[in-house]
Amino acid sequence: MSAKPSTLSVIRWLVERDLRTLVKSPFIIINRTIFFLIQLFVFAVLVSRLASSLDFNYFDFYSVGLVVSTITSIAFIIGEDLFEEEELGLLDYLLSLPFGHSLFVLGRALGGAVRGLIYVTPMMVLVAYVDGNLSPVGIAGSLVVIFILATGISGLSITLAMLIRNANRFDITIALAELATVRVSAAIYPLFYMPGVLQPVASYSPVTSASNVVRAIILPASYSSGVYDWVILLLFVGIFFGLGSAFLFRKIEGGKFE
Repeated sequence: MSAKPSTLSVIRWLVERDLRTLVKSPFIIINRTIFFLIQLFVFAVLVSRLASSLDFNYFDFYSVGLVVSTITSIAFIIGEDLFEEEELGLLDYLLSLPFGHSLFVLGRALGGAVRGLIYVTPMMVLVAYVDGNLSPVGIAGSLVVIFILATGISGLSITLAMLIRNANRFDITIALAELATVRVSAAIYPLFYMPGVLQPVASYSPVTSASNVVRAIILPASYSSGVYDWVILLLFVGIFFGLGSAFLFRKIEGGKFE
């Protein structure tokens, strides 16, 4: 890279670098695709039949939430990549390149989001078709929403990677964080059927907000969303972009991973 690269060139380089890792991992892509199809055409179909007496179309609800939860899981991988780069000593080299740590976090968060977006776009198209709203505008709008969510989740994952220094603790924490963000949300479980103690937490989840907005786009006759959902999403992205940058700066100042 040049001595003073532009902001756009740095972001493009970081995003392209993360995209190359996606191409190098075809097994992960195949595995998650098979899992998605089984969840959509087996699990969702069976549960929707069991819930048919509730006057609630669970299949439509779940199909949209499944796309949102899938990109959430994929976005967490970027933190695992950073932790592995630290263990290999590659992160120190990347941080020595001539661009700021905030730009590094932004580029990696966007890289994780773009990687997830490429992966789930066919899923989003399939769900829109199955749910009867194969609108190019609607699909594009839905992809924008889940891209914003994935950027925030990537920032969260980067923050955890910079905060936790022990490999075992990191593996446990990242798994619990993924479990909490997906399960304690209205992505795959209707909020009004969740235990009362979890409903307040799930209502403030960015995964819930993203699911609400996408459902309002794909299933406008049955669902709606408001400004509140966008505020939650954008706050989530801003908070974890800031935290990721702060903890990365702390890593630059010193400290070894264990």
